[in-house]
Amino acid sequence: MSVILYYPLKFAKYHLFDLSYQEILEFAWRPDRCESHSGESKLECSCDHGIIGLDDKNHKITKDGYLYCRHQLQGKVVLIEKPSFFTTGEILTGGYMKIIDSKTGDICYYDSVIE
Repeated sequence: MSVILYYPLKFAKYHLFDLSYQEILEFAWRPDRCESHSGESKLECSCDHGIIGLDDKNHKITKDGYLYCRHQLQGKVVLIEKPSFFTTGEILTGGYMKIIDSKTGDICYYDSVIE
Protein backbone atom coordinates (compact mmCIF):
# COMPACT_ATOMS: atom_id res chain seq x y z
CA MET A 1 0.00 0.00 0.00
CA SER A 2 2.78 2.43 0.84
CA VAL A 3 4.43 1.89 -2.56
CA ILE A 4 1.18 2.83 -4.28
CA LEU A 5 1.11 6.17 -2.44
CA TYR A 6 4.86 6.89 -2.59
CA TYR A 7 5.25 7.48 -6.34
CA PRO A 8 2.21 9.74 -6.83
CA LEU A 9 3.34 11.86 -3.87
CA LYS A 10 6.90 12.04 -5.21
CA PHE A 11 5.54 13.03 -8.65
CA ALA A 12 3.35 15.78 -7.17
CA LYS A 13 6.19 17.09 -5.00
CA TYR A 14 8.49 17.21 -8.04
CA HIS A 15 6.08 19.41 -10.01
CA LEU A 16 4.97 21.64 -7.13
CA PHE A 17 8.32 22.39 -5.48
CA ASP A 18 11.87 23.22 -6.50
CA LEU A 19 14.49 20.54 -6.03
CA SER A 20 16.59 20.89 -2.91
CA TYR A 21 20.33 20.56 -3.31
CA GLN A 22 20.21 17.12 -1.67
CA GLU A 23 17.59 15.96 -4.20
CA ILE A 24 19.90 16.86 -7.09
CA LEU A 25 21.95 13.80 -6.16
CA GLU A 26 18.89 11.56 -6.68
CA PHE A 27 19.72 11.85 -10.40
CA ALA A 28 22.83 10.79 -12.30
CA TRP A 29 24.87 13.55 -13.97
CA ARG A 30 27.51 13.35 -16.72
CA PRO A 31 29.94 16.06 -17.85
CA ASP A 32 28.83 18.06 -20.88
CA ARG A 33 31.31 20.89 -21.43
CA CYS A 34 33.62 23.26 -19.61
CA GLU A 35 34.54 26.91 -19.84
CA SER A 36 36.94 29.21 -18.04
CA HIS A 37 35.70 31.89 -15.66
CA SER A 38 36.09 34.37 -18.52
CA GLY A 39 33.70 32.35 -20.72
CA GLU A 40 36.21 30.73 -23.08
CA SER A 41 35.65 27.07 -24.00
CA LYS A 42 38.18 24.64 -22.49
CA LEU A 43 39.21 21.15 -23.56
CA GLU A 44 40.79 20.25 -20.21
CA CYS A 45 38.41 20.88 -17.33
CA SER A 46 39.48 21.34 -13.74
CA CYS A 47 36.14 19.93 -12.52
CA ASP A 48 37.15 16.33 -13.11
CA HIS A 49 34.16 14.70 -11.40
CA GLY A 50 33.15 12.28 -14.16
CA ILE A 51 29.66 10.87 -13.74
CA ILE A 52 28.02 11.81 -10.46
CA GLY A 53 25.84 8.79 -9.82
CA LEU A 54 22.73 7.97 -7.90
CA ASP A 55 23.30 7.47 -4.18
CA ASP A 56 26.94 8.46 -4.62
CA LYS A 57 28.45 8.38 -1.13
CA ASN A 58 31.51 10.43 -2.19
CA HIS A 59 29.55 13.54 -3.21
CA LYS A 60 27.56 15.72 -0.82
CA ILE A 61 25.83 19.03 -1.45
CA THR A 62 25.23 21.40 1.47
CA LYS A 63 21.98 23.32 1.95
CA ASP A 64 23.59 26.41 0.44
CA GLY A 65 24.71 24.54 -2.70
CA TYR A 66 28.38 23.73 -2.14
CA LEU A 67 29.59 20.40 -3.54
CA TYR A 68 32.00 18.32 -1.49
CA CYS A 69 33.78 15.21 -2.73
CA ARG A 70 35.34 13.09 0.01
CA HIS A 71 35.06 16.06 2.41
CA GLN A 72 36.91 18.45 0.09
CA LEU A 73 35.16 21.51 -1.32
CA GLN A 74 34.82 21.19 -5.10
CA GLY A 75 32.62 24.16 -5.96
CA LYS A 76 29.20 25.77 -6.10
CA VAL A 77 26.29 23.92 -7.74
CA VAL A 78 23.74 25.87 -9.79
CA LEU A 79 20.72 23.97 -11.14
CA ILE A 80 19.79 25.40 -14.54
CA GLU A 81 17.02 22.97 -15.55
CA LYS A 82 15.26 20.34 -13.43
CA PRO A 83 15.58 16.75 -14.65
CA SER A 84 12.47 14.75 -15.44
CA PHE A 85 11.44 11.42 -13.96
CA PHE A 86 10.04 10.47 -17.37
CA THR A 87 11.97 10.04 -20.61
CA THR A 88 11.13 9.12 -24.17
CA GLY A 89 13.61 6.26 -24.23
CA GLU A 90 16.66 8.52 -24.49
CA ILE A 91 19.56 8.52 -22.05
CA LEU A 92 19.14 12.25 -21.23
CA THR A 93 16.45 13.24 -18.73
CA GLY A 94 16.41 16.98 -19.45
CA GLY A 95 18.29 18.26 -16.41
CA TYR A 96 21.16 20.71 -16.70
CA MET A 97 23.43 22.13 -14.00
CA LYS A 98 26.75 23.85 -13.64
CA ILE A 99 29.46 23.55 -11.04
CA ILE A 100 31.71 26.54 -10.47
CA ASP A 101 35.11 25.16 -9.42
CA SER A 102 36.21 26.64 -6.10
CA LYS A 103 39.95 26.67 -6.97
CA THR A 104 40.07 27.87 -10.58
CA GLY A 105 36.65 29.43 -11.20
CA ASP A 106 36.12 27.12 -14.20
CA ILE A 107 32.47 26.38 -14.97
CA CYS A 108 31.62 22.76 -15.72
CA TYR A 109 28.22 21.87 -17.17
CA TYR A 110 26.44 18.55 -16.57
CA ASP A 111 23.47 16.76 -18.16
CA SER A 112 21.19 14.49 -16.14
CA VAL A 113 21.14 10.94 -17.47
CA ILE A 114 19.53 7.59 -16.75
CA GLU A 115 22.05 5.50 -14.87
